[in-house]
This record gives sequence, structure tokens and C-alpha cells, in this order.
Amino acid sequence: MNPKTEPSISRVHSFWNTEACGTHFVEHAASEKEFFEKFREYRYRTEWHIPSLVPFAEAKDQKVLEIGTGNGAEAVMFAVNGAIYTGVDLTEAALEATQRHFAVMGLKGTFQQENAEQLSFANESFDWVFSHGVLHHTPNVQAALDEVHRVLRTNGRAIVMLYHKRSFNYFLRIMTYMRVRALFKILSRTGRWKQDRQKATAESLRGVRGNEDKQIWEIHYQNFLRDGWRYLRARNFLHHCTDEPECPVAYAFSKGEARKLFAKFRDVRMSVAHFPLRKYSTGIPLAVEKFVAARMGWYLFIFARK
Repeated sequence: MNPKTEPSISRVHSFWNTEACGTHFVEHAASEKEFFEKFREYRYRTEWHIPSLVPFAEAKDQKVLEIGTGNGAEAVMFAVNGAIYTGVDLTEAALEATQRHFAVMGLKGTFQQENAEQLSFANESFDWVFSHGVLHHTPNVQAALDEVHRVLRTNGRAIVMLYHKRSFNYFLRIMTYMRVRALFKILSRTGRWKQDRQKATAESLRGVRGNEDKQIWEIHYQNFLRDGWRYLRARNFLHHCTDEPECPVAYAFSKGEARKLFAKFRDVRMSVAHFPLRKYSTGIPLAVEKFVAARMGWYLFIFARK
């Protein structure tokens, strides 16, 4: 990867601060209250595994730290179950959204802007640390997990979701389908790369979310013009295919790699989830989706104790 485009906290902040994660899934809402209701309904309909795997009810009276709040769906789940909730995020957008969500729900919580790799909290400050789909987007994942361990009390619980490398999404969708399609886009401009590079100008972030917008293939092409053929190397291409091609950093881990990341913890166990078949075909039974998700899912949940 071009040294000028190496992942950095500032680039991560710029990308994720364009909107709170998941906002694009709710297209129309008459009020802020309706927006958050629709957001929670969509999230737990398509990601039913979250309330199934995360024991929110057991967090009553526990000091819970969430790293990466998004629109605050899990924050609300912890708060309504009696947790003493603190939410931190790198971005102003997520913190503002979660605070508004709490205000609409009449809930209390503490919110701070933090870098997960350098948390400001004292040692052993929390009973639980929870993070869903966030820490794989920080440049130094190990540093962030070391901070999780540091701020947890002895016997405290960590629940972290990271992208799963041994998954259908990684091997077939990202590394095969998306990489081949990006290559076709690049080859379709053969003979014009030099000209296109000369015309290319620094653009502000477009703020695209997801990988279904047609303009993502043009962004992949612009990334190729910047980085060259190294852009298509697995370790580089992954950064730009999990949440859209402007995303500066994203990692995926096998269970073995995750165990190394959690070497400081004890009682480490894992669960694989999220293969949303019914999102695309309502006729598929939930039992089928559960069976497939547990074997080829994109989400790797790690449960551990300090």
C-alpha cells in the first residue's frame, strides 16, 4: 500500500464520521423517535444473533463500557437492562446519534470521544467491555484489545465481534467476486490509466455506505490508480470491501489469529454468526440460516474473561 494511504486514526475518523454506522439502513422516518425504532427493528431482524449471543440481562448493575456506539442500539439494550453504561467512539457522529437515542428513550448514560488504542480510563474501571464490529477498523487491533484488558476488572467480561476470515463473505464474496469485478473495471480502462491519473483530483469523502451502490466500482478504480496493482492484494483489498471502498482499514481474523489477539485473557470461547440469507429471500427458514451462519458466518464473536 502507498505509504501516503497507510491506515491512520485520522483517516478512520474521517471515514466513519460521515454518518453514524447503520444510518443508511433507515430511508424514511417521520421523527427521530420513529427513526430509532425502525433502526432497532431492522438491526435485530437482520442481526438476530446479537440478542441471542449477548446476555444483556446479566449486565444489570454492572459497569459496562461499549467501544464504538454507532446509532446506539446495543447501548439501549444494556441501559434498559439496568447496566451502568458508558459509550465511547472515535467519531462525533456516533456519539451524537447515541446520545439522541438515549434522550428519545429517556435513558441515562455516559458518553466520551475516545481512541480505542489509547483509552483514558483508569485500570480495572469496568465489569464488562463490549464492542461489536468496531475493533477490526482500528489500525492496531492488538493495542485496542490490550486496552480492553487493562480497563477490565479482574474476572471482568469482554465480548468482542471481529470479522471472520474463514467465512463465505471473505473467500467468495470479497476475495473472489468483488476482486474480479474490480479487475474488470480496471481492465475496461486499459490504455487510459495514465490519462485518468492525470485527471484525478483529491476528492472529499463521498460517504457511500455498503457495497451495493453502483459508484463503488468507480471508487475501486480510483483507488487502483492511486495504489497500483498492489491494491488487489488480499491484505490491501480487504480494507476497502467490508463497508465500502473508501473505508481505510478493515481486518478479518481466523479463530487461531483471534486466540493470539486474546492471549492475555482467560476462558476464551468463540461463536460464528451472521449469514443473512433471509434478508435476500424471506422463504428461507430461520433454522437454515442459523445452521449456515454458525459455519460460514462473517462475524466472529469472542467471549473472554480477565
